[in-house]
Amino acid sequence: CHEAAVSIYCSMRNRGLAHWALVSTLSLLGCCLVYSLTGVYGFLTFGTEVSADILMSYPGNDGVIIVARVLFAISIVTVYPIVLFLGRSVMQDFWRRSCCCVCGPQALADPSGTWVRLPLTVLWVTVTLAMALFLPDLSEIIGIIGGISSFFIFIFPGLCLICAVSVEPMEPRVKCCLEAWGVVSVLLGTFIFGQSTVAAVLELL
Repeated sequence: CHEAAVSIYCSMRNRGLAHWALVSTLSLLGCCLVYSLTGVYGFLTFGTEVSADILMSYPGNDGVIIVARVLFAISIVTVYPIVLFLGRSVMQDFWRRSCCCVCGPQALADPSGTWVRLPLTVLWVTVTLAMALFLPDLSEIIGIIGGISSFFIFIFPGLCLICAVSVEPMEPRVKCCLEAWGVVSVLLGTFIFGQSTVAAVLELL
């Protein structure tokens, strides 16, 4: 749920910077462990022939793989509303700011009511469903999106940490360590974004 980091932070009882840094770091390390183990086992099993979606490399009639695919589908279904909510919130905020610039502050009375939320939700669901139904192969899109996801996993959290450190009272040593971690996170995310995006674009060409 790295895309929902802001919502998760808002739902926490203890919103201290130290607690949030611990939660986000442990989550990141957990994701890195799972992803790394999945990639290593896929490469050891199939070598260079492993599919980008590792489940596609296994036979479809294997009971364990069927369970894995069902669990993966459940995770996608449960994450979809969170991503939809966040994406719709961004579009609503853009709508609110646009109305404010065009019509003045009175346009902010209720610019994000049901008459805005419902069309945005229908549009979002329709577009994603149409892509899933009519695009023959989503691997190219997933490859490009995979590079963009480094912004949400590394770059944006690193920038938020650097900004938060500047306003939170803390010891100089702790502040220096957190700033260094934020810089490393941004640099690592930039590298991953560049490498994966270039690889995806080269595959398309």
